[in-house]
Amino acid sequence: QHECHRSIKILVIRESKPPEKMTLPSSSSWKDTVNTLPDLLNEGNTKKISQCCAQLLSKKNGNGSSTDVDENEERLPSNLELVITKIHLRSLLQLGEYSTVLDHCRKNSSGSDPTLNQFAEEEAYALYRLKRYNACREFCENYGIDRKGGVNVSQRGLLHVYAQSLYRLGETRLADEMYRRLLLVGGSDEDEVHVDVDEREDSLSNALANRTANYTSGSLLVYGGERDSECWLEEDSIILDLLREYSIGVTNDGEEKIDDEDEKVMLQNYDLAYNLATFLLVSSEARPPSVVKQAKELLIHAEKSALTILDTDSNENEESKDDENGGVDAEAKKKLQQKKEKQLKQQKELAEQEAGPIRANLAFSNILLGGEENETEALKTYLTMVTKAAKSGKGTSGIGTQANLLATASNNLAVLRDGKESVFDVLKRIPVTSSLSVSEDQNSGGGGGAATVPLVGATPQQVRTALFNRALQLAKMGNSTGCLEALGALRASLFLSSRGDGNGTPGDSSGNIGGAASKKNSAKSRKKKGSGSTTAGGAGEDASGKGSSVKSDDVPTAKPSSEMEAIAWNARADWLESELLRLLSQGSKTEKKHMDLVNKAIKTLDEAPKSHAGNDASGVLPYTKSQILLHCATVDNPQSKPQPLINALESLPSEILSFPGIIVTLATLYGSCNDNSSASKAEELLASLGDNISAKLAVAEFRLAKGRYDDAVKVLEGIAEEDDSMTAKALLVRALSFVDPEKAAELAKDMEGDEIINYALDGEALESMEIPRFAKKFGASAGEGGSKVRKLIETAGGRRGSSIGERKKQNREAILRKRAKRREAYLARLQAEGRYNPDQTPL
Repeated sequence: QHECHRSIKILVIRESKPPEKMTLPSSSSWKDTVNTLPDLLNEGNTKKISQCCAQLLSKKNGNGSSTDVDENEERLPSNLELVITKIHLRSLLQLGEYSTVLDHCRKNSSGSDPTLNQFAEEEAYALYRLKRYNACREFCENYGIDRKGGVNVSQRGLLHVYAQSLYRLGETRLADEMYRRLLLVGGSDEDEVHVDVDEREDSLSNALANRTANYTSGSLLVYGGERDSECWLEEDSIILDLLREYSIGVTNDGEEKIDDEDEKVMLQNYDLAYNLATFLLVSSEARPPSVVKQAKELLIHAEKSALTILDTDSNENEESKDDENGGVDAEAKKKLQQKKEKQLKQQKELAEQEAGPIRANLAFSNILLGGEENETEALKTYLTMVTKAAKSGKGTSGIGTQANLLATASNNLAVLRDGKESVFDVLKRIPVTSSLSVSEDQNSGGGGGAATVPLVGATPQQVRTALFNRALQLAKMGNSTGCLEALGALRASLFLSSRGDGNGTPGDSSGNIGGAASKKNSAKSRKKKGSGSTTAGGAGEDASGKGSSVKSDDVPTAKPSSEMEAIAWNARADWLESELLRLLSQGSKTEKKHMDLVNKAIKTLDEAPKSHAGNDASGVLPYTKSQILLHCATVDNPQSKPQPLINALESLPSEILSFPGIIVTLATLYGSCNDNSSASKAEELLASLGDNISAKLAVAEFRLAKGRYDDAVKVLEGIAEEDDSMTAKALLVRALSFVDPEKAAELAKDMEGDEIINYALDGEALESMEIPRFAKKFGASAGEGGSKVRKLIETAGGRRGSSIGERKKQNREAILRKRAKRREAYLARLQAEGRYNPDQTPL
């Protein structure tokens, strides 16, 4: 009933402080000053580059005449002046002087024709970094960006900025199309652009982040009419190579196959690997389980790379300078060592910041994989993040990636702790999206006030998830006012994608992003990763068509990328409202009125395809309908009887009913009915899975469970001929033990290897062993005697009524008699069901 947040990382240019005043050596002419510029560019000192360019440009006034040189001196050529101006503007961009760049560009604009602007890329990027996304978008379109045609090579830099502005404004589909065109030329798939690999990887990374930031579960289950435009990203050659090189292998029977770890530890672009793994995880409902393992493997290597890629060039340069100068004195050497230690500490802190979001998504992959061990590992990761933030005191007041990371960890921790701690504590963990989200009525038991974790720098997907989770917990508490308020905010946010320049969402830091658009500015330097959000404004209507009572300033921006997805989210809000009504009306005459809302939601989902035919995200409708139907079936069938569940599964949309997981579940339910017709139906369903190894194993296990050992042997022997699977051999030994014990023993003996160790376990010996003690000591906080259960174990061997320090002796003969009776009763039941033949001795 929960969805989880995922941290989204977008490539950004490293922020710098404004340049300090620096004095360059005076030159007798502009030629001497120009000659120093190449050395400064090679050195990479942005401040000196900016100062040098400013000195050159200051020699010219508005009419091009010299102001501080002799009249006979040769003037700075116009083409050289243009190059120097571009270098100056880009150095200012790297120094964070965006307003200065914007002022310069506008003072030197070409007038009414924006296509003649020689500094269009610099002006657009300055607007973008100033978070004036609407202005940036309008500027790019006025400059001549073609939204439908091909990509002009001269406009590539501008198109990068345009695509990122669209992302910020919530135009997910259009931004995705722009990224696709950036990697093509002429608008056709046949003509691929031969661009720099770094630029291509940055474009792919930002395209993945764009999709992930506004993803809705189920949207990839069914493809629309434009499959090429939907699948281009996952079918890119760089993406496919990355998955092959750094992902875990999976055999036909689902067993993991690990490649040589030493050959694939380092990732040159771990940002791309992170964003790819994040996209795979967030869309895991549309993928086989093995993909989650692949994503986890990618994240493991991304974390290693993030922690090992440190900037050591500066240290090496300092050491080489010392050698050239013949060494330094003791005092200078001490200062140099302190400088190196400070740099190393900063590098380690930066590496830890880079690894933080990766670890958060590693924990999320463990949640998806399931199992006690994986969930415990995820719990430890999230608790560590929340604890560190609490100790530092910067968690709730931070900005950018770190604050968003805390909100992500807190929400996912709430998901893991749901049902294990009070609803009030779970609610406090769910991050707050705006002032609206914390205004629940305290007098009605609404959770004891505001939560302490703000959702900073949130993506649309994160906003929708936080609002839904908050409404869900308030519904569990019976707080109708708070629940309906959160649902009202959710419904209204589905209509808002942008609030306009300068009006951010409450609590939103809108972390800055850049990317390949500024490639020439950032050169080959490593880029920090941030997590941003779109900003939005305007008011919408709720699912019923009535105007929302929520103030537009309080509504966060979370418009989905398609109308289909908005319809699906409205249906989920209707379902949750119906669940609130059901909980509040239990035992009353209006107990069944909640079904009116459910029926309304299902009707809306059924009618949507008629008015939105061919929509790319059409799979989200049957997916959402299936969620609602299965929940209703579970609520109406508390005893989990097979037939009602079968009816519910068979009523699911055909797009969902064809999935292997649904088919296997149906077959299992039919098999539990214990009649011939149901068994035949189960066999028929399993046969529809196909002729692969996994499908055959499912058939064999079903026949074994039904006591059809001869049929199971035939299937398993066929599998053994095709594939040397340990799972198939183990099942074959089990089946043969009922029909041919000697052959089963022979096969089991062949399976034994040096690595298999047989332990002789004695049940009586195990029972007589001492129960393990807890190593943890309990102080005053746990009470004088600690836990009652632990105290009972320590003093009385775990048995109530025993004297302290005394362990009751067990009667061996009584134990054996009890076991014999249980065994006889069990075998008699198996024989009555036709699953046991006393004339055949099992292995």
